[in-house]
Amino acid sequence: MEFSWIKNKFGIERKPIKIGLALSGGAALGLSHIGCLKAFEEADIKPAVISGTSAGAIIGGMYCSGMSIEEIEEIALSIDRMKTFNLFTPTIKRGALIKDDNILNFFREHLGDTKIEDLDIPFVAVSVDIESGETVYMNKGSLIGAIRASISIPGIFPPFISNNRLLVDGGLRSNLPLEVLNSYDLDRIVGVNVLKNSQLKMKSCYDTIDLQNLPTEENEHNILEKINKVVRGDKKNQFQFPPLMKSLFNSLQILLAESSQREIEIVQPDLVINIDVSDFQLWEFWEARKLINIGYKTTKEILQKSESIKILYR
Repeated sequence: MEFSWIKNKFGIERKPIKIGLALSGGAALGLSHIGCLKAFEEADIKPAVISGTSAGAIIGGMYCSGMSIEEIEEIALSIDRMKTFNLFTPTIKRGALIKDDNILNFFREHLGDTKIEDLDIPFVAVSVDIESGETVYMNKGSLIGAIRASISIPGIFPPFISNNRLLVDGGLRSNLPLEVLNSYDLDRIVGVNVLKNSQLKMKSCYDTIDLQNLPTEENEHNILEKINKVVRGDKKNQFQFPPLMKSLFNSLQILLAESSQREIEIVQPDLVINIDVSDFQLWEFWEARKLINIGYKTTKEILQKSESIKILYR
């Protein structure tokens, strides 16, 4: 086995202990969880429980259902740009930008009518009741329903209706679902966070606000001049606003990153594996191969450290 060094690092064979694994949300970035689980398997580490939010719920749910890493990876690699568009078909109905018909059919194709309580590994998906603000932990019932609820980004997907609740993406309150793992009899808690974005400073600062460059009625009243500027590509002294979807997803990424960090600080897990995939966008599902490789390499490097071995083995 590639990780045979674990058995002789300290001159003795070390046995895995009961580990709870939390997989964060992060849309397409969550495909790197596949590489993480691949490295865990090579190290002979099998989680006793997996919790997942949004993308983490998808990958975690598939893995807990008994699908092999190779099967999950094959599914991820089959998603190209066209399939991404087909899965996330735009709509303007039900208060959302994307309808859920195709994504639900995708889940049914690969997971069938599986019940969470029948999974090979105990699993919890996380969502939020949009009306009460409660965090909802789903560890029984339809696996597809739990995953669908957990990925319901407000405004992007319609809320998922279950037991008279309107459920949305768990990332609003628990993007890295560590706290729920405290409810299980575990030796260690490990989190895998795909929103450790080196480009996000995630801190506060003071700044001076300048109003002098704001457009005024005097210099922007002529609509033809505005159009001419766009046609000419006149960017002089103009701040270039990002496209609507990029602004939306950047806002989402900041929210989710903050949610993950807050839970890390509260729970203080034994190990956090931060996977930096900040070179990719939340919607780039067609970059699965690169994302999986980054998740694998990052996790493997961390597991090779003596500190990690002492945490995960005895």
